[in-house]
Amino acid sequence: LPHMGWNQLRRVKSSTLLEGVAEDAYFYFAHSYAALDAADAGVALCDHSTPFVALLERGNLFATQFHPEKSGPVGARVLSNFVRHASENR
Repeated sequence: LPHMGWNQLRRVKSSTLLEGVAEDAYFYFAHSYAALDAADAGVALCDHSTPFVALLERGNLFATQFHPEKSGPVGARVLSNFVRHASENR
């Protein structure tokens, strides 16, 4: 189902990208397709008709189903966390 708008994440593991982001933060989503499972790489889910993977992390691979660049200050924090992680792990 199309999913456009603001929604919250349900964290299932610790996350490098979500460090310093409040548990009840909202993120902006705009998509029609979603992964329902990411095995052990899935760190946060979102619920929109059915649970789907909203954030995955494995080693130096990161992916978000939401748009951090459209998610205001919390999205800026996610991007900042990514840049920090990338600069520390060159």
